[in-house]
Amino acid sequence: MDTAPAYQRRLRWSNKKKSLLIESFLLNIPVPPIFLFERDYNEYEVIDGRQRLEAISAFLGDEYALSGLEYWPELNRLRFSKLPKVLQKGLLRRSLPAVVLLAETKETAEDGLDVRRVLFDRLNTGGTRLNPQELRNALYPGTFNALLIKLARSAAFTETWGIPPQVAGEEREPTEELLRNPLYSSLADAELVLRFFALRNAIVTGKQGSLRSILDSYMEKHAMLDDNESQAMEEQFITCLSRLRAVFGDMTFRLTSKRLSRPLYDALMIALSRNPDIDIENRADSIRAALKSALDDEAKYDVLVGRGNTINAIHERVELADEILHARG
Repeated sequence: MDTAPAYQRRLRWSNKKKSLLIESFLLNIPVPPIFLFERDYNEYEVIDGRQRLEAISAFLGDEYALSGLEYWPELNRLRFSKLPKVLQKGLLRRSLPAVVLLAETKETAEDGLDVRRVLFDRLNTGGTRLNPQELRNALYPGTFNALLIKLARSAAFTETWGIPPQVAGEEREPTEELLRNPLYSSLADAELVLRFFALRNAIVTGKQGSLRSILDSYMEKHAMLDDNESQAMEEQFITCLSRLRAVFGDMTFRLTSKRLSRPLYDALMIALSRNPDIDIENRADSIRAALKSALDDEAKYDVLVGRGNTINAIHERVELADEILHARG
């Protein structure tokens, strides 16, 4: 059974929530089933239920003590090994139901429907529907998805977007501060990285469609990158971001109100990537002045950040950002 991170959200359960799950087992209260996908015969992926499986495994491994129990508070602060023997035996006899999506139903030959997509789209996890990037993260695991997550934890990116920096061991035990960050917990950080590659490609190729469809199709098409492609894309992203930070410093992608702007990020990153040889470092003052002037101009502000995310609006946004990056004093 594969419980790899591709099928989980970043938002981890609190110790209390894990403890309440264990209390449900102790009270023999029915627990919702986990969902498994049989990717090959007798090989399974956890589609929904990773948090429950982790909570059970960690408790049986004595990794945390119970807390916040509602009906059996006298067990608070006890680990599995410290429970009365009768409760240990009772807990080990409990079962967790599972719904298995068989390998034969993965894809139909006629319409190419991926049943996992339907399940992900309709399945509620903890009462919260998967957001688009969580869905992409689950449906398109591979080297490109890994690259998005890696770049989203790079120092330049976390500093720019106000996300706690990467620390050793965070994949297994992220800090509470990191889990509280809305960009990290919702995978919106990875989606920001995806926007750069997908929207840049859409402008170059003339691809049309909604923002979501552009992001979906790009991630599906590029799911498996080879090492050379991955390295080249990583260098391009980090180079563009680092160069813009050298010009704008703490105000990178921020409006005059100091609020971070995703449309402004799209525009400046894509514009610079299309003009990698332009010298922005030695014209930093002129470029900052040009951006301020554009943001103070109602019509230009509307182009840069005020319009929707249609592909035509993004085209205009990038063209204006290109003018700003070419500004001279």
